[in-house]
Amino acid sequence: MSTSHPRVLIVRLPCKKVYPIGPIYLAGALNHLVPAASLRLLDLALVEPKERNVRLLKTIQEHRPDFVAFSWRDLQIFSPQDMDGAMRDAFTFFYDPSAAKKVRAASRGLDHILRYRSAISENLSLIRETCRNFSNKGGVKGIALGGSSVRIFGDWLSKRLPSSVRMFPESSLGRFYEFVGLPVPRNLVEPGLNLEALEVIFPEWRNYREEQIGVQSKQGCPQTCLYCLYGFLEGREVRRRDPVRVIDEIEAYFRRWGARWFWFSDAQLLSERKDADHLSAILEGLLRKGIDIRWSGYLRIDGLDPGLADLMVRSGLCDLEVSLNSGSQIVLDRLRMGFSLQEVMKGFEILKRAGYPGRVLVNLSVNSPGETRETLMETINVVRRIQGIFGEDRVVPVLFFLAIQPNTGLEKMALEEGRIKKGYDPLSPWPWDVHKLIYNPPPLGSLIGRCCALAFRRYNDKFGETILGSIENSIAPLPSSLPRETV
Repeated sequence: MSTSHPRVLIVRLPCKKVYPIGPIYLAGALNHLVPAASLRLLDLALVEPKERNVRLLKTIQEHRPDFVAFSWRDLQIFSPQDMDGAMRDAFTFFYDPSAAKKVRAASRGLDHILRYRSAISENLSLIRETCRNFSNKGGVKGIALGGSSVRIFGDWLSKRLPSSVRMFPESSLGRFYEFVGLPVPRNLVEPGLNLEALEVIFPEWRNYREEQIGVQSKQGCPQTCLYCLYGFLEGREVRRRDPVRVIDEIEAYFRRWGARWFWFSDAQLLSERKDADHLSAILEGLLRKGIDIRWSGYLRIDGLDPGLADLMVRSGLCDLEVSLNSGSQIVLDRLRMGFSLQEVMKGFEILKRAGYPGRVLVNLSVNSPGETRETLMETINVVRRIQGIFGEDRVVPVLFFLAIQPNTGLEKMALEEGRIKKGYDPLSPWPWDVHKLIYNPPPLGSLIGRCCALAFRRYNDKFGETILGSIENSIAPLPSSLPRETV
């Protein structure tokens, strides 16, 4: 290796405080080619808004990087699920029968819009100011921008940033290594994290010591779900890390940082049958080393066998999160979920027999393509069956609406149906556009919207259960067909 190493500053742009696994893994991978002293990670999610520009400026002056790599995680206005405040206000505005509540929701909605636009402007400004103060004056050789937002909305961003900013929309880091003048590693999936070096690169690491730590055991998802972006973001081919390296990484967090709470950030932990052996090897290694942790992640439990279920429970599985989407096989097939309801229910039974003690978060996408009164009732009945397995107090229905996003089958379908037009703005914050981008069509849209709005009047943590109960009460007495609505 040459004695002259590029100095790289990685900047995670402001977002919700969550362990910055992408920037962390980039720093860890670069550290195999560059000394820790030549690398610096700045997480602006940890910095107060009014101090961010000054902190970035100071860090660049102190670190004197050759390259600044920005990571942009979140760009969309809100997540269309029942715990999101912006969604609750949007549904109150559109569907609550009370004029007074509509007015209050509109006022809060305006605040959401202003904060959203301000957040985007701030991030763009941070990048532009870096270009103006350093790149244009010869202090920095190159400025890069990557992250999931760039992969999805790269065209939109490129029109709003200086042409000197190099965009990296692909999931592979190969071109980034070339950009900073480093050889491309053979294994681009393995970060080979060294926590001792990371503490030098990322001095603010203590802010996450008591938080949930993200770990990724593989990249890619072979599934073709209608609405999901993971296959586009990471590719359809599954690239698995060596289980030993994953175990070593978790053990280092456990012993050096005292971390006890982990989230596997894989698209799905069990995205295909081969993943079972991979996950089993990781969990067996954790148990063998006496690593006592709590862990969770997105799981497909169709095809789950008793041996793996036992490993999952004994190794610390908690808050199981299952993307069931619907209790109707017709809807599941329309969504291209790739599993049968019967297999999922069998998986729940296996977990119960294995002694799983935690909560079960059941993600349900109401009013998906193919939804009818009958399929809604099927979903409600399936939730009741799951509650019968684990107990009502341990099953948490989490309702969400499908969001029309670029590069998904749902976007293609919405364009074909005329719900959106070619050239639409997927990032528009205006209510009339957001209303179109949340998939909640007639004939059930208004009925479900009203049930949501009325449930949101109650300030509790059981929105999903309340909404399902309201939907059940609303549709049970109706005749077998509903008149079409206008929205």
